[in-house]
Amino acid sequence: MVTVAAAVLAPAAPVAAAPPVALAAPAKIAPCGPDEVTAADTAIADQVRPSMNGPRLGRAINGRGIACARAIVATVQDRGLGHRAAVIALTTAIAESTLNNHTVAYDHDSLGLFQQRPSQGWGRPDQLIDPVFATNAFLSSMLRKYPGDRWMSGDIGAICQRVQGSAFPLAYAPEAHDALLIVSRLWGTKTKEPAAAPSAAVPSGPFQKALVVSGAELGPLGERHELALTDWNGDGKPDLTVVKGSGTVTGKTEVRILDGASGFANLLLDSATALGPTDATHAYAFTDWNGDKKPDLVVVQRSGATADGLTRVSVLDGASSFRRFLIPAGSVPAVTGDRHQFAVADWNGDGRPDLVITQTSGTASKKMEIQVLDGAAGFQRHLTPTLVTSEPESTDRQVIVTDFDADKRPDLAAIQKATAADGKTRLNVLDGASNLQDVLLSADTAPGASAHLDVLVTAWNGDRKLDLMMVQKTGTPSGRAELVVLGG
Repeated sequence: MVTVAAAVLAPAAPVAAAPPVALAAPAKIAPCGPDEVTAADTAIADQVRPSMNGPRLGRAINGRGIACARAIVATVQDRGLGHRAAVIALTTAIAESTLNNHTVAYDHDSLGLFQQRPSQGWGRPDQLIDPVFATNAFLSSMLRKYPGDRWMSGDIGAICQRVQGSAFPLAYAPEAHDALLIVSRLWGTKTKEPAAAPSAAVPSGPFQKALVVSGAELGPLGERHELALTDWNGDGKPDLTVVKGSGTVTGKTEVRILDGASGFANLLLDSATALGPTDATHAYAFTDWNGDKKPDLVVVQRSGATADGLTRVSVLDGASSFRRFLIPAGSVPAVTGDRHQFAVADWNGDGRPDLVITQTSGTASKKMEIQVLDGAAGFQRHLTPTLVTSEPESTDRQVIVTDFDADKRPDLAAIQKATAADGKTRLNVLDGASNLQDVLLSADTAPGASAHLDVLVTAWNGDRKLDLMMVQKTGTPSGRAELVVLGG
């Protein structure tokens, strides 16, 4: 239902002999709310305009368009749907009407922000020029065509097209960038400071106090979703990355990144990568591989699933939204399997990320053992002989490699997830400066955790102490992923 009349067209060169052409009267446009355009709408339009680049609206965005976008976003929120639903709806409205609420049809009987047609069952004419009704009609159609939250992944342009059934199916995708900019300005934060129990004293020590509790605009998440933290937009706040390797609409491995500064309410990136489907034999890490200050994606495939019996590693470029390879998938000199976990860290201080492989069980030493592959050599040589740590082997430990004590040497944290008995997660951190022999920190978290939480390490509040983020992917009261950050 995208119309040529709605497009922003370059003026044609004048022709001397052409007779004058009578211009059609402009279509009538209704305001999208009782206040029409507020000062805040105009201010947001001014803020996003320099970054808008879509072919239909782009830098022509104004306060009236933001007012209509605000009506769409508010309706999505009232439905209890997430940030991505708002981006999909707004992408459609930009492509269809350039955020003008048309009360007179100029393409068949199409009306309103979404150019919906009464003759095709979208509603009565007076309903379709009501932004709330029109947005709800769009969302209801999307939910019918994408049951089970399947709209949460896949190409946004393709989702818009399936809902709208347009004669111009390629018109939507180029507007998704602008829609994301606007929604991120309008959505607001859902982060809340946790209320302290009035009579309970806060225990002393690390990981006892919740710094933030938040419901991410994702979910529910499953085993096919892998989580990590990285500062994607360079604002100094950790952002949450979600990698989905299989079951995507695009058939590719997909990456979504949620903005930490908004309490993970705003979507920074939603991208199908250059990788085909990946599975549980793969692991993922984010690091700035090429020094462009943009996190890149390192993908490791365990050797049990490769043709040559060796581990395979590839690196995808963050600056391309992971759509091109910095290092194509290739074998590295390591044999790995289910007992191995992977991390990326600058082990030798040469400024290049190295691949750290931890074997957590099944070792001859009965201790956890470390291999480090040199990033400067494209992971083709070992930096050190195998390191035998002081941590006993275990089949139920999660391993995180990061610099806990800020000495520029990566340390190793062995994490035992909570049991039903006391609900505490346990950390044992080994000092990298001692070749992982000395214990830097041994601590239990506050109770209340469970074994199925994902545990991440982050510098959340700028106090130079690393904090723990614990994410519950599914089974939450809200039906979405929820997280808590415990101060270190």
